[in-house]
Amino acid sequence: MAAPPFSFELTATSGEGARAGVLHTRRGSVPTPAFMAVGTHAHVRHLSVDDVKSAGSPIMLGNTYHLMLRPGVEVFRPFGGIHRFMQWDRPVLTDSGGFQIFSLPQSRTIEERGALFRSFHDNSRQLLTPEKSIEVQQAINSEIMMVLDVCIDSTTDETGTREAMERTHRWALRSLAQRDAVDTGQALFGIVQGGVFPALRRESAAFLTAQPFDGFAIGGLAVGETKTELHEMTELVAALLPREKPRYLMGVGMPIDLLESVKRGVDLFDCVIPTKLAQTGYAFTWRGQRRVTRTVHAKSDAPLDPECLCPICTRYPIGYLHHLMKGDHSLGSRLISIHNLSHYQQLTERMRAAIVAGTFDALHAELAPRLSAKVQ
Repeated sequence: MAAPPFSFELTATSGEGARAGVLHTRRGSVPTPAFMAVGTHAHVRHLSVDDVKSAGSPIMLGNTYHLMLRPGVEVFRPFGGIHRFMQWDRPVLTDSGGFQIFSLPQSRTIEERGALFRSFHDNSRQLLTPEKSIEVQQAINSEIMMVLDVCIDSTTDETGTREAMERTHRWALRSLAQRDAVDTGQALFGIVQGGVFPALRRESAAFLTAQPFDGFAIGGLAVGETKTELHEMTELVAALLPREKPRYLMGVGMPIDLLESVKRGVDLFDCVIPTKLAQTGYAFTWRGQRRVTRTVHAKSDAPLDPECLCPICTRYPIGYLHHLMKGDHSLGSRLISIHNLSHYQQLTERMRAAIVAGTFDALHAELAPRLSAKVQ
């Protein structure tokens, strides 16, 4: 019997909740914990797919909302999906568009049928429903699809949070039905909502884990809550999710957030922070962040991070990176982006190795103060 196109293998646990595993997909396996490079428009900003590969990224995220508007579903069909279109032969996860709809509060309306909004390209009226989101993701042909959810600010009151959560549940069932109507072999993840209210988070996890999803995401975080709330909700929800299925914390975060979330049982992450901060000259190192544009770096021939083995740190002095950023040269943000993505991949690799070795608690104790250090 042929292996299923998607499965998750839990290989080791360590400490209070840290997990190491493997996502098996039709385009290769992804060791977890894993960080996904964010390819919003079928590319990671400023980087080629070869750059992303050189940084060690095993999986990329594509943005359903943006790709639906441009280039559009009909462009993907002749290519058989996003992989040949952008020349990326590794797995892809597509988000549903829920967060992007949330980000447009002045120009969208949420109804039971879906989200109404205007395209920022041509001002045309658009309707994104759970069914449409799945159809778009099937055309993109990602390995992992996400249900369309109702994302809200974490400061929303309990009544509003419950309303959004319950609609997310109804949309999740519609997403499942649409996925099952056409068998493409793509995995589908449900998204646990409930804001910062523990009772709602428990209710959401109970409802969704009763459905045949291939994995589960923790949504509605990194949208205004405190770090304490982020960690508390992550720990609460992760403990409620099935041990045998992958857990994805959406939109998180800084390196210290990955460390703390892996400690609490998360397997998969995505965030624009590594490349977004690179554009303003901020780099992540094993001693905390470095601001490359500081004058102190102008004449330095030292590497950006002496402990890093990425292609940037092993080749270019920080003085050169400083020159590029001060001159507003695009190569500077490109090189720092490669380094930052490499740092995230090295972090997930170190965490995985420690989990397998049973030494994650010791690694956490070593890295937590270092990754939390003030900007240098």
